[in-house]
Amino acid sequence: MTRNSETLGAGIIGAGGIARGAHQPGFAAHPNVEIVAAADPLAGRAAEFARDFDIPHAYTDYRDLLARDDVDVVSVGTPPFAHAEATIAALEAGKHVFCEKPMAMNAHEAQAMADAAERAGRVLAIDFQTRFSRDARRAHELVAGGHLGEPNFARATMLRQAGVPTWGTFTSKAANGGGALIDIGVHALDRALYVLGHPTPLSVWGAIGRPFGNRAGVTNRWGSWDTSNYDVDDYAFAGIRFEGDLILLLECSWILRIGQSVERLVVSAADGGLEISPLRVFHDRDGFHSTETYDTSGETRKEHVISVADFIHAVRTGGQPTVTAAQGVMVTRIVDAIYRSAEERTEVPLN
Repeated sequence: MTRNSETLGAGIIGAGGIARGAHQPGFAAHPNVEIVAAADPLAGRAAEFARDFDIPHAYTDYRDLLARDDVDVVSVGTPPFAHAEATIAALEAGKHVFCEKPMAMNAHEAQAMADAAERAGRVLAIDFQTRFSRDARRAHELVAGGHLGEPNFARATMLRQAGVPTWGTFTSKAANGGGALIDIGVHALDRALYVLGHPTPLSVWGAIGRPFGNRAGVTNRWGSWDTSNYDVDDYAFAGIRFEGDLILLLECSWILRIGQSVERLVVSAADGGLEISPLRVFHDRDGFHSTETYDTSGETRKEHVISVADFIHAVRTGGQPTVTAAQGVMVTRIVDAIYRSAEERTEVPLN
């Protein structure tokens, strides 16, 4: 692509799996973005990434990438322990930032990132791509439009039968901040909050466990893992209270002895309900309980591509991305409270 006044230059910090599978395809799919540089501290990884995707420049120090005048937007796809440092540095360098989930290791880091974006006057978006599915977007519209009445109960479920990630830093608390909760639980939580219209949480009760992480020979779709250094949660369950007596039950796990993996969101409201996926809406109609199924198969773009496009649109227009920094901070606050509740065995207030 030839650079012109309409083209944004992008830099990718972190050249691992998420960059290859999500961030690079997302930016490459946008007609007005050119990826000009990549950075990764592991020797040779950024150079290999740059060769594979025909990117002109590669660095081992992301600060060299940030020093480039032709980099306008940056994606941060490092392990979570490095999100805050790289994101804040990029914002202070005047770049807009698209950060992979989880936003940060804890709410303190997440708030520091949001504050840095505010000071710099730059866009900070978090890659919670599951809310960009057609199911989630339509469910959000139904709730926001009042078609179901006031929500009173929801259950967000993301349970894997045998899906411990055996690559990267997922099973290290020091590098990842947690296990199933901070990896896939945040997706289930963010999608639920989005569909519900981001109600104000009041308190959290949570429980976590690790029945399989330190055991050898457990069946897993991605093979074995280092059981001796596995120090994160296999599963997490939580109850979250919101203003207006709304309750959200969160269930997430990498590995459970269950018949099959489950990914679902259920919402019950005063005048109806819904579940995804697929999207089904429930009503009382003519004296009967009625179920309406939506065909949402028309979207051909991958959710990561839509997420990146939404970020670029916010940069171009000066508006807010669909996933704001403040919403990312709230997810992180709730996750912190779940871990704290599990440790203290008590309900934790969020005010």
